[in-house]
Amino acid sequence: MRQNLRAAAAVFGFLGVGASPALAEEGMWTFDNFPSERMQEQLGWAPDRAWLDRVMAGTARVPGCSASNVSANGLMLTNHHCVISCVTELATAESDFITYGFGARNRDEERQCPNMSVQVLQNISDVTERINTATLGVAAEGFAHARDAEIARIEAECTDGAIRCEVVTLYQGGRYALHAFKRFNDVRLVFAPEHGMAAFGGDPDNFNFPRYGLDFAFLRVYENGHVAATPGHLTMRFTPLAEEEIVLIAGNPGRTSRLRTTTELAFERDVGLPSQIASLSEYRGRLIAYSALGLDQARIASSALQSVQNSFKGLSGRRQALADAAGFARITAREEDLQQRVRRNRAAQREVGDAWGEIARAQNAYRGMYYPYQYLEARAGERSLLFAWARDLVRGAAERDKPDAERLPRYTDARLAAVVQGLRGDRPAPAEFEELHLAFWLSKMREYLTVDDPVARRVLGSESPEMLAERLSQSRLADPAFRMRLWEGGAAAIAASDDPMIVFVRAWDGDARAVRERYVTEVEGPMARAHERIARARFRAFGLAQYPDATFSPRVSYGQVEGWSEASGRVVPAFTRAGGLYERATGNPPFRVSQRWADARARIDASTIYNVSTSNDVIGGNSGSPLLDREGRVVGAVFDGNIHSLGGEYFYDGDLNRSVTVTSTAIRMALADVYGMSGLLAELEGH
Repeated sequence: MRQNLRAAAAVFGFLGVGASPALAEEGMWTFDNFPSERMQEQLGWAPDRAWLDRVMAGTARVPGCSASNVSANGLMLTNHHCVISCVTELATAESDFITYGFGARNRDEERQCPNMSVQVLQNISDVTERINTATLGVAAEGFAHARDAEIARIEAECTDGAIRCEVVTLYQGGRYALHAFKRFNDVRLVFAPEHGMAAFGGDPDNFNFPRYGLDFAFLRVYENGHVAATPGHLTMRFTPLAEEEIVLIAGNPGRTSRLRTTTELAFERDVGLPSQIASLSEYRGRLIAYSALGLDQARIASSALQSVQNSFKGLSGRRQALADAAGFARITAREEDLQQRVRRNRAAQREVGDAWGEIARAQNAYRGMYYPYQYLEARAGERSLLFAWARDLVRGAAERDKPDAERLPRYTDARLAAVVQGLRGDRPAPAEFEELHLAFWLSKMREYLTVDDPVARRVLGSESPEMLAERLSQSRLADPAFRMRLWEGGAAAIAASDDPMIVFVRAWDGDARAVRERYVTEVEGPMARAHERIARARFRAFGLAQYPDATFSPRVSYGQVEGWSEASGRVVPAFTRAGGLYERATGNPPFRVSQRWADARARIDASTIYNVSTSNDVIGGNSGSPLLDREGRVVGAVFDGNIHSLGGEYFYDGDLNRSVTVTSTAIRMALADVYGMSGLLAELEGH
């Protein structure tokens, strides 16, 4: 089948890496620009507009992940690892939902997830002309401010009640789309298996295949205290998938960098990724040591540890892809092709000007402020809830007094509801765990800014990172009622507060704002303006036959059920089956089946398809996305990619890139034969 696709690609002129419209299954396409004709030519079938509209209405976005609506009563299917923070926050020493799982037998047992929302896309409109008009003639240093001010106005005009609007930048600024989402803030946990089964194989199996992950969970959305009616839901198919079957994935891929310049990617390869990987490695060690202190500590750290291990492996794979000479040559060839097209077109030459040079100069400016920007602004207080709440309180009090278009983007009227939801959410913030996060961030900040840096001195005062972290971890901001009193009290309450974390953030927020402003004017603005001009040249060459980079906004990709062949000659099949789970089990973590699964072995059909490999183009953020058949039925929940997909940040390799999904047949088997969730299964079957 793949050879036939390659032949078709050649016939239709898809000849260069990035030098023409996307190859084969490549692409994460917006719902309003899906390449139906191309797919029809390649695979003999493609979805029509009605199919796309129905699927768009039935898929959803959850924090950092995707989901699908699979019943008329607000039931959402996603991954276990997408709800693990909720499971962790609901778990206690007496009710260890991490170790033993969670299953609500009726609606009264469903538990609200703190600070979780579900967003369903309602419609898409093009606002490119409006933003282009607002930024016309604006100097590079003011470009980002002018753009963000117009975005704030557009979002404010659209946002109303449960409808939250978001302007999405596509094609690096070549197009701007307004997405209107219906937002559900009351989200409750319905079912989550044991963490050991969801993440079976642990870090050794992560980004690998064959896999035996039971990585699924169910949520339910509520409105005004009642189950939300969701008539536009999708249905689940519980019959097995077949080899080479056409499948699609609808979800919210987080970020790709396929349209970024070689200068940017070289900086990421040489500076950004190495520093992040080194930091994650050290942080992972601290989390492992903390987890070893006891069962409570292991439960508290489980969500963070899984996230860090996943990020470490993912970023390492991305770094390897960029460090590979052949891989980077693909990126260089893609850029050189576009530059040659520009040079052959005088109108494009005039329009683009020195855009690539402007980006290179902005990257050079970024190099000089990278660590201050990261540790004082972009990653300040990373993973500390207390710090995040304090910054929102301090900045929110200052920003709300400004006209909407002049505020920091996070605090515009259209986005304030999400900030307030975060402040109001009753999330546990154990002092010793907060102390771990804060001490690590403060120590790295001092290391990279140096002891003699005046801002580092202002942040730390006369205390060591460990001493300061211990003191800050005693903040009263762990109490949501206390947070809301400060929020409602505004600037006066913040100025008068003696809470240690509020005092701490207040003391040097001006320094963080200053480095942020420098980044916006010297890096973000010039790069955005230059990218916009390059995007226009790209449109001259390819129009909408290219897909935009992923931006954690709704997309569709298509492919087939298939494995792959390694360079060594090893052939990896498309399926794993339930019997292989028990064969892979060793009795020791991370290859240990839970007692429930051990007890259920005699009831399990060993031939049931468990996990599946498909050729769909995906990236982080697609976790929880529905895998769909030609009829738009849900046949699984995507939870990973293979090791080759880690380079998917920068390019898609149709021979090797694969997505990995827990199948609907495995989900049905688990609910029926292991957990006895007959009521939930009946709802999924439409009874």
